[in-house]
Amino acid sequence: MTEKEVVVKSDAGVHARPAMMFVREAMKYPCEVFIVKDDVEANGKSIMSVLGLAITSGTRLIVRAAGQDEEDAVDRLVSLIENDFKN
Repeated sequence: MTEKEVVVKSDAGVHARPAMMFVREAMKYPCEVFIVKDDVEANGKSIMSVLGLAITSGTRLIVRAAGQDEEDAVDRLVSLIENDFKN
């Protein structure tokens, strides 16, 4: 299992568009992907789970993955968040 902590910098937090970008990117990897906010774990491949975390600007998250390509998945997803969901 691989995990990294990241802080959401986007002023708007993670609303529908960035959440969908995160899920689409997570779906590219065969491993399980999770986002953890305040000890609540959500499926990173489910738009409803991601939106259910109500992630706002300044929120500390843990991006976690387990399985094949887990390190690549975590690195890419953390990078996506750090770059305010800009490719």
